[in-house]
Amino acid sequence: MNEQILIQNKIRSHLELIKKKSPSFSLRAYAKKLNLAPSALSEILNGKRKISKKLAARILDKMNLDPKEATGLLSHFDQKMLETVRANPRAQKSIDFLQLSSDQFNLISEWQHFALLSLMETKGFKSDVAWIAKKLAMPQPTVNQAIERLLRLGFIFKKNKKLITNKKALITSDNIPNQAVRKSHYVDLQLAEKALDSCPVDERDFTAITVAANSKNLDKAKKMIREFQDELTLCLEEGDKNEVYKFTFYLYPLTSRMTDEE
Repeated sequence: MNEQILIQNKIRSHLELIKKKSPSFSLRAYAKKLNLAPSALSEILNGKRKISKKLAARILDKMNLDPKEATGLLSHFDQKMLETVRANPRAQKSIDFLQLSSDQFNLISEWQHFALLSLMETKGFKSDVAWIAKKLAMPQPTVNQAIERLLRLGFIFKKNKKLITNKKALITSDNIPNQAVRKSHYVDLQLAEKALDSCPVDERDFTAITVAANSKNLDKAKKMIREFQDELTLCLEEGDKNEVYKFTFYLYPLTSRMTDEE
């Protein structure tokens, strides 16, 4: 299968995945998400427009894919390079690094990893996959995958069949964080929407404000948010920990920036 069909199929399957979650999501909305004109996206899906490696990389970046999967798809645009990697034993080092980058990407972008690390700090934690799955309301295979990834990265280890946290600093390669963090924010929005419908009002708190702001104070506001997050963390961690909570605070412009001339 050539690279054009592979990318077309990936775009199509990614769109179908989004539509399963949001049936009203349109092709026009998807084109906007990929930073493409609707007509261009339609031509790509119908095989009427050839995709360059540069355009494919831009589209895959907007999809927030695991870097291992994205690199694998892009490698088909340069088959000679792929054959060289397979034939050269030294290239295995780059494959190992890619695996690590993939693990790091998923660690940041998928909420279950930090949720599991936090759950391990709660009173009465059990190193039992079924118990963890029930506590975090996720499938057992997902829990197993998260545990294996955290073990590989050294964030946890096993001692007498018990899972123990190893509080190491999070370090990722330079090309991972932006994609991973962006993907994690999408997941945060989905989690918040789910909590809004399922959590009793006395177990959650959703607030929002709209203000006329001086954008020159944005850096100061960001610093205040970080300081508040630290204070809130200390408050919530005081005493015996028995549940895992996620706190998100969104600050974004509702108006578009204009030049003095405009």
